[in-house]
Amino acid sequence: MKDFFPVQSTSLLYRIGLLVKEARLRMGIRQADLAERAGISLRAVRHIEGGKAEGVSLRDFMLALFTVGISDRVFQALIDDPALDLTSLETNTTKRVRLPRSSAEDF
Repeated sequence: MKDFFPVQSTSLLYRIGLLVKEARLRMGIRQADLAERAGISLRAVRHIEGGKAEGVSLRDFMLALFTVGISDRVFQALIDDPALDLTSLETNTTKRVRLPRSSAEDF
């Protein structure tokens, strides 16, 4: 199960990688320049632009998007969705889920 990655996610990562590359090229900078500006490794930039998830942290991914100026574009649906109001989620959810205790009769 560790190797499983949904096809839809693979497709989205590939498309986002193309957006990163397009934005970087419009800025007129090399992959190494993006890596330096974002404070991430060159390997991470290559993986992001190639649409590969392996070995790229969410932090590095977000920094790359922010550095080339497309984080709002990529996450616009999250920004506009009123159902994702974090303040209401924090007040209406429990802090943890507890499993029911088992008794001797359960065995």
